[in-house]
Amino acid sequence: MVLFSCDKIENPLPEEYGKLDWSLYPGDPSDYPYDLVNISSNWGINNNTKGILLEDYTGHKCTNCPVAAQIAKNLEDDSSKNIIVATIHASLDGFFQSTDNIFTANYETEAGNEYVRGSEMPGFLGNPMGTVNRISGGLSNTVWYLSSEWENAVINEMNNSLKINLQLKYYHFQETNGLFIHTQTSVLSDLLGKYHLIIYLVRNNIFSPQKFSLGVVDTNYNHHNVLSNNINGTWGTSIIDGGALKDSLIYNTFSFKLPSPENDSTFKLDNLSLISYIINRDNMKVLQVIKNDL
Repeated sequence: MVLFSCDKIENPLPEEYGKLDWSLYPGDPSDYPYDLVNISSNWGINNNTKGILLEDYTGHKCTNCPVAAQIAKNLEDDSSKNIIVATIHASLDGFFQSTDNIFTANYETEAGNEYVRGSEMPGFLGNPMGTVNRISGGLSNTVWYLSSEWENAVINEMNNSLKINLQLKYYHFQETNGLFIHTQTSVLSDLLGKYHLIIYLVRNNIFSPQKFSLGVVDTNYNHHNVLSNNINGTWGTSIIDGGALKDSLIYNTFSFKLPSPENDSTFKLDNLSLISYIINRDNMKVLQVIKNDL
């Protein structure tokens, strides 16, 4: 849904309303607990902290990647920085993600491969590399930073003010393993340009093999915050097209069937989170990111 040139929309109806998969709701949709029409009555602002998205591009056969992962984890653990880490298994040729009789699971996603191989975010050279709010200034002034540069990029980004905010509510129905997601975007300063909302499904902890130097393999390595799917596609949902005035409110809602934990226990609900962020689609910069545990 796109809202601009308005101060506030009291009762907007999300574009996705007609696209929701109501087969994921176990009952009469009229009994759904969230008021899809009078949305504004359901919300109160509860998050005004600027988040920073650190995307760590890795692979289970990349021997230098565990060191980079620890750098990311240390930054995330520093509460003063409000870092949210997404670990993305992707590389130019897929070698670091390949499977065999030891490395049996492939954690690649369509979106992750597009980010490193496509034309929208050029400059990826190899693992481990990462992005910090996808700001430029990395190698050859791209969005790609070596792990040794992540902390400085984070510090620089912390000085930028919050121009748009994001809230998220969800409902999960165990009978269908259906997930319904509702977001509220608050425009805090007048904006120009195109902006998209992207929602990651991540698995918080996956214990499986990781290769280290000298041929060492840790068969019980903790892969952290692993991107497992994009709820609303590689480049997300357009929420602003052209511009939006300060105090505008934008609402979106989505439905999604989660993978069955019976087939893969790492998809148990208490091991899943949503990482949601807003990007300037013209330059890929992330303006705000939040994380919600399921």
